[in-house]
Amino acid sequence: MAQYSILQKKEIQILLDQYDIKVNHFSTILGGAGNSSYLINSNNQDYILTICEFHISHAISLCNLLEYLEKHDFPSTRITKSSNGKTCLTFQGKPVLLKPYIHGNVIQNLNRPMIRQVGKALGKLHEVPSPNNLDKIHSYGLEIFSKCFEKNIDPIYEKWLVEKHNWLKKEIPPSLPKGLIHGDLFYDNVLFEKNKFKAIIDFEEACHYYKVFDLGMAALGLCTINFKIDLKKVRALIEGYQKIRILETEEKETLQLMIDYAATATSFWRFWKYNIELPMKDKSKKHMEMVKISHHVNSISPTEFQKIIF
Repeated sequence: MAQYSILQKKEIQILLDQYDIKVNHFSTILGGAGNSSYLINSNNQDYILTICEFHISHAISLCNLLEYLEKHDFPSTRITKSSNGKTCLTFQGKPVLLKPYIHGNVIQNLNRPMIRQVGKALGKLHEVPSPNNLDKIHSYGLEIFSKCFEKNIDPIYEKWLVEKHNWLKKEIPPSLPKGLIHGDLFYDNVLFEKNKFKAIIDFEEACHYYKVFDLGMAALGLCTINFKIDLKKVRALIEGYQKIRILETEEKETLQLMIDYAATATSFWRFWKYNIELPMKDKSKKHMEMVKISHHVNSISPTEFQKIIF
C-alpha cells in the first residue's frame, strides 16, 4: 500500500506493546492506493499492521464487519484485539488495525479455474445475511458521481461521466437483489496458495448494494486483458458463482450493464483520487483506462454476451 504514515521500529513496538507482541523485524508493504501497512514478524506469528487514512468510525465499522464475517466462517482477514480487547487503536489520530498475516499470493493474471474459485467464494459472500449497519450506497458508486461534475479539469471526460450517470440511473432496475457486497474485487484483493483460493481481503468498500454490481466489479477486476473484457473468464466467474447462488433472470440481463457501471465507477474514483483529492501528475489520466474498458463492454452485442456467458 502507499505509505502515508511512516513508522520506525520504536513507534511500531510502542503500538504492539498494547498487544503484548514483541517485534523481531518489519518491512513495508508497497502497492495499493491508500493506507500504510507493515509486515510484522514476531516470535510466534506474522502480522499486518495498518495505519488507516479514513475516519476512525469507518475503521471500527470495518472491524465489526470482519468479526461478523469470521462468525460466518467466510475466508477473509481476521482482526487481532489488543490486550484490553480493542479492535482499533490510534496513531497520531489515525486508526490502527492489526491482523494476522494470511500466507498467500496475489496473482494478477488469474486463469479460468482460479477465477471459478473466486466466483464460488463471492457466491458464498452474497449468501451471508447483510448486517444492519452497512452503508446503503457504494463509496464510489453512481450516487456520488456528481462530486466530479463541472470541475473543468478534463471537460471531455467530465461530460462523458455526466452522460453515463444519467444513462445508468435510467437503465439500472431498482428491483435488483441487494445484499452484503465486497465492492472492490480486483485481483489484488484475492489471495491464492498453490493455485488454490485462500481468501478475499480488503473489505473497506463493503456495503449493502446490488449483488450483480459486485459481479460486474469482479469481472472488471479479474477478467480484463489490455483494457478488454475476456468473456470466457467472465463465464468462469459466473459458473463458480452459480454453484452457490443462482442469478435471477433480471440479474443475468443486467450483468453486462453492471460491468460497464463498474468500469465507469472506477474511472470516477481514479479521476477524483488523482486529480482532486490527492493530485498525482503521473496518474492524472489513469481514469481513461477504465473509459476504454467501458467502451469495449458497450461494443459487445448483448446477444453475443449472453450466449457466451450463460
